[in-house]
This record gives sequence, C-alpha cells and structure tokens, in this order.
Amino acid sequence: MVMAAPQKNYLHMLFVFMILVQLKHRSICAQHNTPDQILKKLLDEGHYEKRLRPLSALKPLMVECTLYVVSLGPVSEVDMTFKLGIYFRQYWTDPRLRFNSTLDKIVLSQDLLEDLWLPDSFFQTETESYIHEVTKPNVFFRLHKDGRILMSIRVTVTSRCPMDLRLFPMDTQECELRIASWGFTTNDLQYEWLRNTHMNAPPIKLAEDITLSNFRVVNYQWNSYIRNLSTGEWDTLAVTFRFGRNTLYFIIQMYIPSTLIVMVSWVSFWVGRASVPARAALGITTVLTLLTLISSTNANMPKISYMKAIDVYFAGCFLFVFASLIEFAAVCYLDKSRVRRPTPSNPSTGADTAKSSTKSRGPQLTDSNAELPRRASSYLLSSMPDDLTGSKTSLQYAVELSQLKQESLRRPHNARPGGGIRYSQHYDHNLNYNNSSSNITRRSSRRLSCSLRRPSIRIKNEQGDINVGSIDRFSRYFFPLTFTTLMCMYWSIYYHISTQLEPIGENGIIL
Repeated sequence: MVMAAPQKNYLHMLFVFMILVQLKHRSICAQHNTPDQILKKLLDEGHYEKRLRPLSALKPLMVECTLYVVSLGPVSEVDMTFKLGIYFRQYWTDPRLRFNSTLDKIVLSQDLLEDLWLPDSFFQTETESYIHEVTKPNVFFRLHKDGRILMSIRVTVTSRCPMDLRLFPMDTQECELRIASWGFTTNDLQYEWLRNTHMNAPPIKLAEDITLSNFRVVNYQWNSYIRNLSTGEWDTLAVTFRFGRNTLYFIIQMYIPSTLIVMVSWVSFWVGRASVPARAALGITTVLTLLTLISSTNANMPKISYMKAIDVYFAGCFLFVFASLIEFAAVCYLDKSRVRRPTPSNPSTGADTAKSSTKSRGPQLTDSNAELPRRASSYLLSSMPDDLTGSKTSLQYAVELSQLKQESLRRPHNARPGGGIRYSQHYDHNLNYNNSSSNITRRSSRRLSCSLRRPSIRIKNEQGDINVGSIDRFSRYFFPLTFTTLMCMYWSIYYHISTQLEPIGENGIIL
C-alpha cells in the first residue's frame, strides 16, 4: 500500500513528459514547413543552380503555354501591325524545387525573377512589347510541391501583320503571333499548348468585352510547328487571328459620296446647250471633288503598288464624271460649228470671176443693187416679232442675213444657182427697189420660219447629219444605265470573293 502511491506519481510524470516531447516535435516541424524556410532550403546554392535548366542532362524540358486575351487592337493598315494585351502563362516542372510539406503550393512574387531559372520565351513577330508595372510588375509565380511552376505575366505586344489589301475595304486579314525560345533548340526546350481536359478549356481564350473599331474577330486558331534555321530546329507556338473588316464606315464615307458625285455630273445633260458657264462649272466641280475624295482616302493607306477594290470603284466613278465633261465639250463644239460655213479661199478671185461673168452675160450691179441687201436687212429686223429677239434667235437671223448679203453681192438678183445669169428680153438697168426688197424679205422670212420649225439643229459634215440635241437625250439614259450595270457587276464580284473564307483548322474556334 505504501509503495503504490509513488508508482502512480511516476507514471503520471512519464505521461506528461511524452506529451511535452510530441508538442515540441510538432512545433519544430511546423517551423520547417513555413514558406520562407522551404524557399531558403530549396534555393540553397549547394542544392539549386539557376544557370542550368531543369533536366539538363536527361531530356528536353517541356513548357506548356496558355493565352488569355484581354484587349485586341487597333489593327493598323499603314504600319501593318496589330496590338493585343494578354496574360501569358507558362507551365514547366523543375525537380529541384520539390518539397514535402502540408502546403500544396506556394505563391511567390516577382522578386524571385533573379533567383529562379526561367524559360527564355519571346514573341518572334513582335515589333514592340512591355510588361505592365502599375502598381508593381504584373508577374506572379506558383510553386507546387511536386516541383511544377506556373509563371503568369501581363504583357502588351505589338506584332507584325502583313496584309493583302487587294479586296480593301471588303478584305479579311490574318495576323499571327508566334512564341519560341531565344536560345534553346528542340533538343533542350520544347513548347506545347496546354489544354485543360478536366474543364474542357482551350489554351486560347478571348475576353467577352473585346471590340474593334474597323474589324471584327471572325475566328482564331492555334498550332505548333518546328522552324528549321541555320542555327538548328526551334519549336514554335503560333496563334492566328482572322479579322473581317466592317464595311459600313467605308460605304457611308466613300462609296455613297462618290456615287452621288457621279449622279450630280449627269445634271448637265438636262441643262441647255446655251448655258455654257453652268455646264462647265458643274463638270469641273465634280471632277475636282472626286479627286479630293480619292486623295483623302489614299492618304490613310500604305503606299502599295497594286490596285485595291476601292481604287477600282473610284476609277469607274472618275471615268463617268470625266466622260460627262467630255460630252459637254463635244456638244458645245458641235453647237458652235453649226454657224460655220465654208468660205472661198480667195475672195478677190471669186469677185473677179463674178465680174467677168457679168460683163460677158449682162450688165454689172450698180451701187443701188449693193444697197439692196442692207435695206432688206433693216426692214426685216424692224418687222421681226418681239418673241424672236432672243440672243440665240437673233444670232441665227443675223447669220441668215449675212449669207444673203454675200450671195447678193456675188451675183445679180436673177442669177440661177446652177450658174449663168437669166435676163428677160426687156431688161431694165434701173431695178425696182421696192419689189426687190419685198422679194428678199419674203424669202428670208420663209427660210427663218423653216429653221424655227425644225425640232433640232443638224450639222452637215463629211459623215452625214449630226443631231446635237439627241446627244444629250441619249446621254440621259446611257450614262445611268451603264453606271448601274457596272456597279452591280462590281459588288457581285467582290462580295463573292470576300465571302470565300478559308477552312478553319482542326484546333480553330469560330466566333
């Protein structure tokens, strides 16, 4: 009985001691499982060499990549580039960074960029790129216990995009972004697009709020291939974006104004031939306006050596506007040519011939005979109605009187048109001025009334009669019908070509 109490106290003290030992062991293990202690142990200089890639002596390191596109555009035709903002994520495994701990992963900051080995990935097609640094560099790491590393950076890339503008503005452009290693060939480093099979997530994903001003994303596709260069074989990842141009802006700003300018040039066909300044101003104004529109459009385009679809349309519009101006010049020339008559090459010779003919066949004209056409002209001008005193009618009438005067001076009143002078048996040298004047007046009035009754003026030339008025009437229908036919052909051909998109690849996504 006396020995039982000390034995019980001994067992109690032993139990307390064991509990204290376990608590101390757990505290020591917990202290070694903190992230800072794990990193300090993993990045020890005797254990980790950052200048050597993982698996340097065994097999190529596999780097898996994904892209999340947060912004896209603008797409520039002048520089032939496109800009995109992305979250570029790379996954690889480094066996040297494995650790045993209750933690599944450790989130690291960008301060470890200089302490870890990183893939030397770069964008082959870039012209300019930068990592965002507000408020700190947008880079983070995740280190898993099995040595797998995730590095994500937010970067904005301006990449080259060679464009074929033959179908502009109904064209579709393909812009490619390529990712590769700078210094490791396929024997050391290989790239692959990472596809999450559990979540069925593609390696390329676009944000839902992406919009572009002049383009729309038709589809995008990704692939990988090996490029053979003089320095070796390089594994390359590529993502191709297909952009379709929005044509509504160009229809409103280019196609409709140029079409209206062509229609305005057709107004000259309804303007009278006498309105020469109005038709000339209208034709020149439409030509200069269309040239200004063409120049302003090409100012925002690259200097290329082939014709675009918009250039073909502008060329057709300019051809019709210029043809309208040429039509006005032709009508004006023919209208002015109708008052021209062939004159003898040597007037003196004709006068001498008439004089000699008069001597041989009859008496000469006296001064009173020469005064006869002038008296008839004064009489006919004074008796002309007021409604025929317009500028154009007066001009025609004056021409008729001038021709009559020349005929009277060249031959006597009784001369036949075929030649020779017909005299009556009782020829009086003193002509009766009143009878002659009345005859000339009646003949001139009859010729003038006949010219006024004609619906259109015809000009006699070597090829036949030309109806000047019918040229304008013909142009009123010919120009609109021809222009409409050509424009329908233009839109049908180019629309058919622009809608023939190439088939999507196996890994492509149609939006």
